[in-house]
Amino acid sequence: MDNTLIEWKEEFFKAIVKTIKEEGFDYSIELIHKIFETVDENEKVKEKLEKNDLVNFINEKCGTNLTGEFVDKYMKNLDACVEKNESVIDTLEYLSQKYDLYVLTNWFTECQKERLRKSGILKYFKDVIGADQNYFKPNSKAFDVILKNYQKEECIYIGDSLEKDVIFPLSLGIRAIWKTNEESEKYETIKNIRDLKNIL
Repeated sequence: MDNTLIEWKEEFFKAIVKTIKEEGFDYSIELIHKIFETVDENEKVKEKLEKNDLVNFINEKCGTNLTGEFVDKYMKNLDACVEKNESVIDTLEYLSQKYDLYVLTNWFTECQKERLRKSGILKYFKDVIGADQNYFKPNSKAFDVILKNYQKEECIYIGDSLEKDVIFPLSLGIRAIWKTNEESEKYETIKNIRDLKNIL
């Protein structure tokens, strides 16, 4: 979802800074980067996303003493950063007339739904499935919730992570499109979400 449907902005970085301040901690750029890295590491060592488990993992790895409210505050601050992107809206309007659209995300479902709602694009998706209700990608079980209704050959997965959004679905026999500025002869790529109108 992030960097695919909602472009990463400096405001998202500022959202975690704001959250750390609200928790009463002095922050450093090093600490913020460490927290982001720890969230990514959590996806690699856990099967599912659980709020208190995530906070405990951050505290253990980063030497912080964040409370259970940290994730709630961070999600609220993330919500405030979202803007509408007319190019994405136009593309999803086109795709939704031809395909059933889903979001499969490694973040919290309700947070992502709210961000999609504020982006003006939630209505285009049949469902939004977060790792708090499902499994982290890359885990073959993560796709089971989609594949129970569709054949692999019917599915196309689109994302910005080479490992999670391209190599992983391809290993399952699912077509994958990598959103990237890199050139690739090995993988199917797009530079912008609107490019999908030319190939789908």
